[in-house]
Amino acid sequence: MIKRLAAFRGIYALSFPLLLWFLSSCSKEALVAGVDGEEPEATLNSSAVLSSGSAGSFLYGSNMGYYSGWSDQQLAELLIGNPTKNIAGAGVNSLRPAMYDHFVQRWGYDIRVGAFETYRRLGGKEHTMFLSGPADAHRDKTKYCNGVQSKTFANLYEPIWSSPGKVNAKNYYASYVYNVVKTYGPYVKYWEVWNEPDYTKNWAATQTWAKSDPNPCDLSNFAAPIQSYVRMLRITYEIVKHLDKDGLVCVGGLGYPGFLDAILRNTDNPNKGSVSANYPKKGGQWFDCLSYHVYPMYYLGSNRNSDAAAAMIVRYKNDFQAVLDKYSYNGKTNPKKAFIVTETNIPRKAIGNYVGGNEVQRNFLIKAAVVAQKAGISGLYVYCPAESKPLSQATDPYQAMGFYQNLPSSPYNNTITPGGIAWRTVSNLLKNRQYDAAATAQLKLPSNVDGGVFYSAASNDHVCVLWAKTSGASESVSVQYSFPASLNIKTLTQINWENKQTKVTNTIRLTGSPVFFKG
Repeated sequence: MIKRLAAFRGIYALSFPLLLWFLSSCSKEALVAGVDGEEPEATLNSSAVLSSGSAGSFLYGSNMGYYSGWSDQQLAELLIGNPTKNIAGAGVNSLRPAMYDHFVQRWGYDIRVGAFETYRRLGGKEHTMFLSGPADAHRDKTKYCNGVQSKTFANLYEPIWSSPGKVNAKNYYASYVYNVVKTYGPYVKYWEVWNEPDYTKNWAATQTWAKSDPNPCDLSNFAAPIQSYVRMLRITYEIVKHLDKDGLVCVGGLGYPGFLDAILRNTDNPNKGSVSANYPKKGGQWFDCLSYHVYPMYYLGSNRNSDAAAAMIVRYKNDFQAVLDKYSYNGKTNPKKAFIVTETNIPRKAIGNYVGGNEVQRNFLIKAAVVAQKAGISGLYVYCPAESKPLSQATDPYQAMGFYQNLPSSPYNNTITPGGIAWRTVSNLLKNRQYDAAATAQLKLPSNVDGGVFYSAASNDHVCVLWAKTSGASESVSVQYSFPASLNIKTLTQINWENKQTKVTNTIRLTGSPVFFKG
């Protein structure tokens, strides 16, 4: 988990058919869970082209973790759900486990195939896996500064291939990646290279990275030159593209735009990242996707509310995109990069000066999912499955994050949190849908209301989610909103974060808690 020292820059299928509006209705720690038949009087047109993030269905993800007495399969049941055991789950449809080299060297590459088959059977898809953790025998022994040994792999500069299609066993990282991708490619879409390679305890240093390469001494999780990281991206990219045509290579959980700048301006050449015949491409050519981490609690100051927290998801994305634009990864000169957020959350308990509480957390999770899709982000992976301490004992914000309360020592006597219920609700209502910007524009939302309209091609209908914007350190707000008169809305069904339904008219009272609408 990235804990920065200071802020950088700075359920169920719905009707809403074709968003036809009817006369009577409108239609950190370890990471190893209307009236039927009535003719429409007005139509809210679907956009011809959806948002940039709508190429695939949004991923409502979760990180994994180690919980004593629980298997990975049992944890997945809590997250995804298992109807055969009457486990409702938390709405998760994609997981982010690790597959460390030191783990597979001890237990074998196929040790988790059964677990991934369980994830698939439960409904999990397009998982993210991060690649990291060299075995002792495979770890680089170089000490790049202050006697600190590198944390990456030895022999990175051995050839990647010994012959066409055959990986070079002497290149430990290449051999590891080849075997992991070959084994888990059918289950994984996003391959993250490392986890938080730019994690640092020296925030001031991050302010120089856009112009000078990071000092390995400041990279607590990597402790090696940036060129070594670009080399790992290249190795991963060549192997993934050889084995897994649908796989996307991602930079791993970044926190700082300056580190991305260093990747984009360097090749994998150990000689200062220069371009040569053997090192012809800079870092941007070796990845498809930018994975980043954002914990909004560090940046809110006195503006400790769910809207400000959700806005940080988009602010981070925009900051990273600005760097990509600098190097012409803008969809014109070079292809745009996909975006995923592989760690985010705020705590269920206010600790110190950080935002926290049941209401603000559950509001944040729904709003984050909505604004992320509006910004073209492909998925959010929430940290984490369960709180690591009973809430009364939590003294660190990360101990009060999770879809479930602190888990018992054996399955399944667990308690879902309000945040878990909220994530399940937003996922069940919006999964397999795409944000429709044109339909949202037709709602003519005032400046103090936010939300969006989401379209399903499969069911040819829409779902709407709205809320009143919060401010300051409070979730308490009330705004009256009326759907435009041209839509002829008379009654519709409103669904709250707990999936409780009520009938409302075309004039509604919105609060800081998001609500969903269907006919």
